[in-house]
Amino acid sequence: MGSRGPTPIQIDWDEFDKLVSFQCTQEEIAAFFNCSVDTLERAVAREKGEKLADLWQKRSFLGKIRLRKAQFAIVERGGPGASAMAIWLDKKLNPNENPDKPQPPPPPMPPPAEGEKSSVLTFEEFCANADYPQPFVKQLEMQEFAITDAIEPGLLLGARGYGKTDYVTIMGVAYDLYLNGKDTSNLIITKSKVRNAAIIGEIADALEANGIELSKRNSSCINVAGFESKDDPTVKKKRRGKDYSVEAITIRSSFRGRHPKRIIMDDPVTEEDVSAAQRTLVERKYSEAYKLCKNITIIGQPAHAFDLYAKLRPALKRKLEVPWGSIPELDEDLDAMKLAGIDSGSIEMSYHLRVPVTGNMPFGNIKYMDKYPNIDSVAFIDPSDGGDYTAVTIAAGYMNGVMVQGRAWKLPWYHCLEEMLKEFKLRNVRKICFETNHSGTQPLDQLRQVFGPLGIGVVGVHSDTNKHATIMNAGSFAPLIHLSRESDQVYTSQVVQYEYGAEFDDSPDSLARCLVWLGLVKAKK
Repeated sequence: MGSRGPTPIQIDWDEFDKLVSFQCTQEEIAAFFNCSVDTLERAVAREKGEKLADLWQKRSFLGKIRLRKAQFAIVERGGPGASAMAIWLDKKLNPNENPDKPQPPPPPMPPPAEGEKSSVLTFEEFCANADYPQPFVKQLEMQEFAITDAIEPGLLLGARGYGKTDYVTIMGVAYDLYLNGKDTSNLIITKSKVRNAAIIGEIADALEANGIELSKRNSSCINVAGFESKDDPTVKKKRRGKDYSVEAITIRSSFRGRHPKRIIMDDPVTEEDVSAAQRTLVERKYSEAYKLCKNITIIGQPAHAFDLYAKLRPALKRKLEVPWGSIPELDEDLDAMKLAGIDSGSIEMSYHLRVPVTGNMPFGNIKYMDKYPNIDSVAFIDPSDGGDYTAVTIAAGYMNGVMVQGRAWKLPWYHCLEEMLKEFKLRNVRKICFETNHSGTQPLDQLRQVFGPLGIGVVGVHSDTNKHATIMNAGSFAPLIHLSRESDQVYTSQVVQYEYGAEFDDSPDSLARCLVWLGLVKAKK
């Protein structure tokens, strides 16, 4: 006897009705029952004797009835933003019969009668009027954190998809203009004109949807009516230079002549553009913006171990971090992302706000020690003839590896001898190795005259190996290197932040060549 085939899937029709009443799609309902839409279609035909689409349509009215009941309950209960939420849901689930017909803008709010208290919209009501979903608690927290009259910079890091741009850069700025349009000015800095135009357009639409008249509106700036009025001397005084109610410029623009009351840097560094040159540009532009206005907020997600976010994170007092899990309703399925092949490092940064140490930075997991002790040591000099850095690595054995003290000067080597002498005396250096690639052996005689009387031996070495490959090879020894925190900042930054294409590689080259000279690692051709 042949097989009867698989047992037909059993559908819980009470659950089906609930899912439809919550406006779940046919695909979502099929996924709930762990089957395909075709299988669900056959189950409906077999047990209900009708088409899935027809049954879904009839049951969907239960959801609209549920909405009506909720709306009446909300109105009766009251509370901030409650009626606005009901109106917004009604507008979404019950659109006009003729949605293409243009709707007139809401009338401007009438001025309050004498002695009567002004009726001011809440942020939630303002969002609802602008056809934006009601903000979650954490989104309100982000908006309140960034849209403030702070006198110091702030850093807002939030998981991807949490609405930082929507509820801070767009709705946050728009709501502030609704409340203080004639008394405030905002400068938004992003990476592209296209993004700026979209942000400015959304802000303008939100203002007009809430009855705010604009006297100027284009793809880069907005003015609230009355902001530039020459009849009002207080307004005229508050508007200076190129300031508008809100203006959006790119990070490569000139900031001169502007004096905004608030600056928002929206995603200045992203994963796809974290080159050393771009990171340097962003840091320089942040410094320029800070000179214009201390009330500056930087928003985004970490993108690199040494980007602007990483530098500001431990330094700023005013900061807010909203990692994945803070708004469960908006959380992406990270397990599905990993199964789909999304890079785990990208997920860590974009959602958990953690920056993993990658193989691109060979000394990313180097160890540190507070002080370099006074013991017999050796030193390696990577010289400069001008233009780049003269870097010196002082080293001595420590446990199973080495301890290191480093210095770097943006000077030719022969202008650093006095500083080297002080450092070598302090660290008890007994022998020096000088790289002779570009200078020949003549400098060795000069160094022997300076350091020889102190009992410091001087030798030379000519390196014909690949610099980057040798530095990367030295990176395998990084966990056994203990870098003194007394090393200068230039040396430390060049070593720890080294990656292929770095603008300056003198300090990591000095460290790597020193390890090769000591026989701890091998140079690579």
